[in-house]
Amino acid sequence: MFSRFSAAIRHTAAWRLSAVATAVFALGTAAVFVAAYLMLASGIRQRGDNWLDAETASLAELAATAPRETLMQEFAREDHELTNRSLSVPLEPEDAKESVVFFALLDRRGTPLLVHAPPAWLEILPALDTRHLRPGPPRSVAVPGWEYPMRVASRALTGGDVLLVGESLRGDQQMLDETTQNLAWMWAGVTVCGFAVSWFGIRRVLARVNTITEVAAAIGPDQLGRRLPEEKHGDEIARLVATFNVMLDRIETSITQMRAIGDSVAHDLRSPVTAIRGSLEMALTSPENGELRDRVASALEGLDQLTAMLDASLDATEVEAGALRLRRELFDLRVLAEDVVELYLPAAQERGLALTLRAPAPVEVRADEGLLRRALTNLLDNALAHLPSGCTVQVSVHGDARRAAIAVKDDGPGFPPEIRDRAFDRFARGRKSEGTGLGLALVRAAALVHGGTVTLGQPAGGGTVIEIEVPAAASTAPTSS
Repeated sequence: MFSRFSAAIRHTAAWRLSAVATAVFALGTAAVFVAAYLMLASGIRQRGDNWLDAETASLAELAATAPRETLMQEFAREDHELTNRSLSVPLEPEDAKESVVFFALLDRRGTPLLVHAPPAWLEILPALDTRHLRPGPPRSVAVPGWEYPMRVASRALTGGDVLLVGESLRGDQQMLDETTQNLAWMWAGVTVCGFAVSWFGIRRVLARVNTITEVAAAIGPDQLGRRLPEEKHGDEIARLVATFNVMLDRIETSITQMRAIGDSVAHDLRSPVTAIRGSLEMALTSPENGELRDRVASALEGLDQLTAMLDASLDATEVEAGALRLRRELFDLRVLAEDVVELYLPAAQERGLALTLRAPAPVEVRADEGLLRRALTNLLDNALAHLPSGCTVQVSVHGDARRAAIAVKDDGPGFPPEIRDRAFDRFARGRKSEGTGLGLALVRAAALVHGGTVTLGQPAGGGTVIEIEVPAAASTAPTSS
């Protein structure tokens, strides 16, 4: 059971991340401890070498001016001083022979003239070869059978004699060994603590991520309103939670709109399909050719209306989903408005409406001309369908270096209050409207797909202003999408 539990832990992201973090931390601390050890060892070695150099220098100066008896007394005094300072005191009796300091004066052949040293000197002397008798910096001398070497400094005297001062490295090496052991234990403890801190910290962070996963897995068609509790940390996980909740809001809104659209489409399709079916059934039973043609024509008209509604719905959906491929080209928005106004002028006059154009200057845009033309025709279709006779409809075009706008303004009664706030939603229609409710939805989609906006305004004096605003040609990249 424990093996299964440990295997499950090892396969978690917290384990992997903690292991990686601990490995990096362990390598870093090991490098720091090694550097500290090397600096300490170098400092101890340098301190000992400085002492040996200073001792040989002072003793050589004394040997040059004082008799050998005085030099021997100085050897004894220095040894006594070192003993009192406990610079080389053995910790165990069996270590006594390796914990030594010696002072010696040798002739040029290596024969001892003056020696102040413990009995272990007899083991040290054979290890001193001719290179240890030459003047120079302190050198390490390996004594056969000893665990630690001696550090020996030599200085030449007048007449060819050599002054030697040696110190065992046992005390320094034991201190370094103890330091190494302590650093190893410290490194192990710091590494374990680092792993524990990493483990618990990463586990805490991943627990918040796991909560997001559980909420995402639990959300179903009937739980679209479920949200994650937002936190006040302000860190990356908190921003992820906020982004996830925003995404859920969008998904819920999209699904709600899809359901509403589906209901609206089903409702709106029922009437034309029923009318078409009735017309065709009556055509089958009609004995007269004239009535038969009228019924078939009525059915065809209903099919045309049904096709137009489906096309408009699909176009709006395609544009809002960003799946429509725009054919961007450079053209003058004023020319487009002139063409559309000229096309609708006879129909407006027939309905008793005054249709005018206000476009004082060219306004160039880089956009899909067909889509913007269709948006403008939808606005004029909406005006001709709902405005009473005697109203005025004005199409205006204006812009600057950044934005271009085309607006349709009328002095009619305005939008009904029940649809004013959702006029650009699909299938939004007034109670007396006979349209599909898709015209203004396509207008909004056309503006958004170009990176623009559409606004609905109702001036204080009455009427309605619908304005489409898109980027001007100067601020649009000349690439087609």
